[in-house]
Amino acid sequence: MLNALRSCARSVRRLGLTTGLVAGLLAPVSSALAAPAQNHGPSARDLVGSWLARLEQRATELETAPKVKATRVGYGMVLKKGDGGMVDVLVPGPVQPEGGYTPSGPGELQVDGTFAPPAGPAPQPLMLQQRAKSADRVGRVATRLIELGFLTADQWTESFDDTLEAGVRAFQLSEGLMPDGKVGEVTRQALDRTPKEAASLMRGAAAAMKTFQSNVPDTVLLVNLPSQTVTYVERGKLQFTMRAVVGRPSRQTPLLQDRVTSVTINPTWTVPPTVLTEDKLPILRKKGTPGIKDAIVYLDGAEVAPETVNWWSVDPGRIRIVQRPGDDNALGRFRFNLTNGEGIFLHGTNDPRLFDRDLRAASSGCVRLADARMVAETLLRPAKLDSAAIQKQLDSGQTKTVGLPSAVPVRFVYWTATVEPEGTVRVHPGIYDEVSASASTPAPASIAPANSSTVKRLESTVKRLEPKPAARSLPAPVPVPAPAPAPTPAQLVRAVVDR
Repeated sequence: MLNALRSCARSVRRLGLTTGLVAGLLAPVSSALAAPAQNHGPSARDLVGSWLARLEQRATELETAPKVKATRVGYGMVLKKGDGGMVDVLVPGPVQPEGGYTPSGPGELQVDGTFAPPAGPAPQPLMLQQRAKSADRVGRVATRLIELGFLTADQWTESFDDTLEAGVRAFQLSEGLMPDGKVGEVTRQALDRTPKEAASLMRGAAAAMKTFQSNVPDTVLLVNLPSQTVTYVERGKLQFTMRAVVGRPSRQTPLLQDRVTSVTINPTWTVPPTVLTEDKLPILRKKGTPGIKDAIVYLDGAEVAPETVNWWSVDPGRIRIVQRPGDDNALGRFRFNLTNGEGIFLHGTNDPRLFDRDLRAASSGCVRLADARMVAETLLRPAKLDSAAIQKQLDSGQTKTVGLPSAVPVRFVYWTATVEPEGTVRVHPGIYDEVSASASTPAPASIAPANSSTVKRLESTVKRLEPKPAARSLPAPVPVPAPAPAPTPAQLVRAVVDR
C-alpha cells in the first residue's frame, strides 16, 4: 500500500512538471496572439472618433459661453483698403441758358423785364466731400473686429485704412482663411457668424462623422466639399490635407463612395458632354474654334479643321473634343481614375491660381488637386514607381496609365466643420444648400439643387474670382459659365447668411 502511494506521488510530480513545461512553451505564443488585440495600431475609426469628440467639445464650449454682442457686416461688395470714409464729389455750376447772354451791359434791364447777370466766365463746378456709400459697412467691420478683440475701441473707423486692414488680416489668419486683408464673401460670412451658428455647423459635422465612422477604411482619400479640401489617411494615420477645387453650385460634385484604381501620367482631356454642350459648342459656332489650346476636334469620329465646319447645324452628340497632354492640358499632368459612371475623377490643373482663393467651388464637378504630383507619388509608391521614374515619364510627354496594386478608397463627404492636427476647429458653411448636414456616404447620386438665390450669389462670386487666362493662351479649358442675373434686393434680404 505504501509503495502504491509513493508511485502515485511520483506520477503527480511528473505530470505537474510536464504541465509547467508545456505552459512555459505556450506562454510566448499566447502573448503574441493576444498582442494585436491589446496593442493594435492606429485606425481611421479612432482618428475620426478624435475629430468627432473635439467637434462636440468645441460646440459645447460655444453653446455654454456667455452671450456677447455680434454686429453683422451684411452682404455687399468686397471691401478693401481705401473704401469708406469721405469722398470727393464734383458739383456742377449753374446751367447757362442756350445761346449765352445778350444784355447791353452788366446789370442792365432787359427787354423781358429781367436784369442780366454780371458779365464774366461761367461759374465753375465745386468740389465737395461727402460720406462714401461703403462707410456704413466699413464701420460695421471695425465694430465687429473690436467685439472679437482684433481692434481696440479707439481704433474704430469708417475708413478702410492700414489699421483696419491689419485687423482683417489677423482675423483671417485666426480663421484659417487667406490673409489678403479684404472682406470678401467668405471673410464676411466668418465675421457675421455667431457662436450659436458655428456650434450648429459643428454639431452637423459631428453627426455626419458619427455615421461615417462605422465603416471608414483605414486607408482612404477624403474629399470634403464644404471645406474644398482633400485629406489622405494611410493605415489610420493622417498624412496630409490639401486645398482642392470642387464643383460650382450649378455643377455640383456628387457625394460618392469610390476608389482610385489607376493613375494616368500626362493625360489627355476629353471634354465632358455638359461642358461641350454648354461651354464649347457656343464658342465653336461663334468663332470656329473650341477655345482650347492644343485640342483636336472630331466630327462623327473623324478629325476635322473646326473652322471649316458649319457648327450651327451639327448636333452635339456628333462632336468630340480632345486636348493633347502637356502643360496646357486642363487636367494638368496627373489624372486619378475612379470607377463611377458620372465622369467624376481627381486631377491636377494647368492654372493653379484658384487655390489661392477661399471660395474654390468653381469646377464642372471633378476635383482639382493643389499638389497632384505629391498625391501621385504617394499612391504610386506601392506600384514601385518612385519620383525619378515619374519624372522620366513626365519628360517623355507620352500618356501612361499605371494600375495600383490595391485600389485606394475615396469618400466624398459633406462636413461643415473639420479639426486641424493641432486641434483647431474650422467651420465651413455649406456650398450646396440642399445637402443634409448628416449626409456622409450616400449612394452615387447627384445632390439636390441649391436654393436659387444662394446659387446666384456663389456663381457671381466665383465668376469674379475665376482667374483670367494668360494673354498667350486661349480661354481656360474649364470656363465659368455666363454670370447669372444679379439677385434683387428682396432676394438678398431673404438669402440665408450662413449655412
